[in-house]
Amino acid sequence: MYDEDQSPPNANRHPRYWFEDGSVIVQASDKQERATAFKLHNGLLRRHSGYFSGLHLERSSGVVTISSNLGVQLEDFISLLEHLYHDSPLSSKATFPHVAAVLRVSSPSQLDFPSIHDLARGYLEAMFPSSPLPFVHPNRHLEEALALAAQYRITSIEKGLYYSLVTTTEFESDAVVTEATEDVGSDCAVGQDGDIGHPHPSTVRHVLPSADVEKCRRLMTGLVDHFTPILFTPPTTPHMPCTDVFADKWMPLVVQYAISCNGIHTPLETLERIKQIDWAAGGLCPACVKEKKEEWTQEQVEVWERVDGWLATPSNVK
Repeated sequence: MYDEDQSPPNANRHPRYWFEDGSVIVQASDKQERATAFKLHNGLLRRHSGYFSGLHLERSSGVVTISSNLGVQLEDFISLLEHLYHDSPLSSKATFPHVAAVLRVSSPSQLDFPSIHDLARGYLEAMFPSSPLPFVHPNRHLEEALALAAQYRITSIEKGLYYSLVTTTEFESDAVVTEATEDVGSDCAVGQDGDIGHPHPSTVRHVLPSADVEKCRRLMTGLVDHFTPILFTPPTTPHMPCTDVFADKWMPLVVQYAISCNGIHTPLETLERIKQIDWAAGGLCPACVKEKKEEWTQEQVEVWERVDGWLATPSNVK
């Protein structure tokens, strides 16, 4: 047996997570099967992890080698240690890659840190919208987040992720794309008057599985078929003068904008922008302004509720 104060043969000692007062040596490998050794605290691991507590670790037991069958990535294990040892604890400011790494490695199928897994799950949910009011697109990691949501059954964010994929990405592309450098056109950018722009795509976009591409296609069709007649029909009101205002201004203020900024297939954002237009300045009475804003908000809710049906496979649609 090797000296317990030395790293195991054929393994590099980790520069940070090798504690002189550690009581167990853990070895993990990267994708190239290069091993890294960590000298950690047995009690800390056993207290939090079903995997480590089940090993009955002792100081004299040698090295614990994390089995490759578990699918643990070395980088994920380091992220877990960063949380455990408070170097980079999970928080609302944690990055997506850090949260995703901890979520994976702490899962029951890997190292089984239940409380940490629940914590990572909560922070992942908080990163992505789960309601339409207002809907704010995350601009990165959509595909990775959708895969995690499916794997760990985080259903609360799946709908929003599909909506963002359909409305902000080329989801049918087979190529990995890089982040765009050009700015969003000024006519479609977020402005002080409430204009809703579109975010830049992810730095690296992974290819979606074919089943998810099919769901996105169905969602795209449903959004366009549902919203097109609403968008191209000026609203009516109980007051003829207010109805005339819509008849006069709906095309230049709403339809032309939607056509130029892809608003036909982004109903949540388009409806939000319509609500932000100063209709009172255009001649609409206060009562009609209030009524129509409530109707447009309700339409956002209806679109959101219909997304489930559009995503469902035909055999599951009642």
